[in-house]
Amino acid sequence: MRNRPTWYTDEHDSTWDRMKDAFRRDWEQTKHDFGSNTARDLDQDVDDTVKQAVGAERGSDRSFEDHEPAFRFGHAARRHYGSKHSTWNNDLESSLRSDYGDDWDRDRDDVRRAYEYRWDSTGRTTETDRPGTFR
Repeated sequence: MRNRPTWYTDEHDSTWDRMKDAFRRDWEQTKHDFGSNTARDLDQDVDDTVKQAVGAERGSDRSFEDHEPAFRFGHAARRHYGSKHSTWNNDLESSLRSDYGDDWDRDRDDVRRAYEYRWDSTGRTTETDRPGTFR
């Protein structure tokens, strides 16, 4: 994320740091389920992961760190825009495109993954929300 929108605060980074490990585990499991030789099997449910991984063709062996700026932005955007936009839509996407900057086309899917990601207070994805995690 090159731009830091005016609405982005240190609190967004703080909440991202708390949820990052859960998001990373889901990312690793998705890579493993799609045949990556470098990703670990974390024994998460394959059926859920397969439903989530439509965007996996972008490079299953790219590291979590390569994607993290977009994930972080999507998480912060959810906290900022979530009450106004409970689901991803064209108005939200237009706002985020403007806020994000030059790499939007490359990172859009990762921003959306994080925006739609749900986790509980223990850092686990919630089963009812998990199918939308990696669309």
